[in-house]
Amino acid sequence: DRQLQFKEAPSPSVKGQFPNWQFTPKELETTIYQRAKEGKLPAKEMERTAHGTTGALVLINHDEVSGKDIKWKFKKNVPGWVDSFNTSPRKELAAYEIQKFFLDPEDYVVPTCLAFCIPRDRFMKRGGYAAATLEGTDCVLGLASIWMVDVTIPDKLYDESRFLQDPTYAYFMSNFNLLTYLIEHRDARVGQFLVSKDDKRRQIFSFDNGISFGFWPYNFFILQWEDIHVPALRQNSIERLRKIKRQDLDFLGVIAQLELDQNGILLPKPVGENLDPKEGAKYKDGIVQYGLSKSEIDAVWDRIQNIIAEVDAGNIQVF
Repeated sequence: DRQLQFKEAPSPSVKGQFPNWQFTPKELETTIYQRAKEGKLPAKEMERTAHGTTGALVLINHDEVSGKDIKWKFKKNVPGWVDSFNTSPRKELAAYEIQKFFLDPEDYVVPTCLAFCIPRDRFMKRGGYAAATLEGTDCVLGLASIWMVDVTIPDKLYDESRFLQDPTYAYFMSNFNLLTYLIEHRDARVGQFLVSKDDKRRQIFSFDNGISFGFWPYNFFILQWEDIHVPALRQNSIERLRKIKRQDLDFLGVIAQLELDQNGILLPKPVGENLDPKEGAKYKDGIVQYGLSKSEIDAVWDRIQNIIAEVDAGNIQVF
């Protein structure tokens, strides 16, 4: 019997306040990213993370404009691969964008992530030896995800009895599950998700989304969050999804683009025409494009329609 003990859940987030973020998502996507492209974020430290199996690094940059240090998780690509198993910049970027369909920035589940190719000489000063990732380049390609603050690995990710009684808990948990459903998240190992240390405002973050969008194989012996497990979703989220048209998803084909300069460095550039809609990761004539394939975009659209239909049929409660 999974009946909610409340009818609505006012947003626990205060507009413009981001208690678990070093900078706001907008600042990271615009101002900070621009400074990085201009070389105004020199690396101070780089070391392996304490958790994970993908060789992720803790990267600390110093922002010369604000005077602040910025901490990231940097996952470098497998040499020779523009995108690969469990190290998939394109899927991380897609997950970040898809949450915007139904969440305000204060409620984001996926931390801001940015594609970079760090010059090899600069990388090796802090991170040890690294081969150039792609033929014809002289840089280490990867993805930098902002490091969240005042968060922890939960002992138990989901407590259904609390969901049914606590509207704030349900608010954040439903945001999380709707996002993982839309992207078909299939990597629920311990340590893949973080929650705020403020238990009264238990916001959840999904920072490792590489095994998603129908990826196979995956561990089907544990509960995965590609399905809806919570008994109810926020009505506001569903109404925002209703407004989306199929063509609104086309931009997911090219979310990020990098182009080779005269020094062999791939630099972020405005996105251009999709080099190959059938592929999500492309490297051709010195251009890297990250996004989803047409079939993956179609699958996201189908899941949006399916979740709306489930709500309309009364199979999933809303609040």
